[in-house]
Amino acid sequence: MERLASREDFRRVYACGQLQYGRYVVVTALPVDEQTVRIGFSVGRKVGNAVKRNRVKRRLREIVREVAHLLTPGYHIVVGAKRTSACASFAELRTDLFRVMQGLDCLPRTINGGENA
Repeated sequence: MERLASREDFRRVYACGQLQYGRYVVVTALPVDEQTVRIGFSVGRKVGNAVKRNRVKRRLREIVREVAHLLTPGYHIVVGAKRTSACASFAELRTDLFRVMQGLDCLPRTINGGENA
């Protein structure tokens, strides 16, 4: 798993990718001809102050790190946090992110948001 870093990469994913909404996250996935998965995180100021935004980013990165080896290769993914994500628990964020990524076929449907991922 690699990072999406450049502004142009984010723009390309937003412009051409598939969008899926969850309760706490918005995930945009773009199929590409690479054999790696590149992921970027977007947490805007509407989520809260810097402390809240960084907490949400750390949680989302950790959740993705747990299942990085299971992600379907050949995707560029942007995980965006909604305003409600600052109030969500780690387990709620995890369940929501898994459900949304499964809806985009980035994550196998055998993974659930429970304790055993």
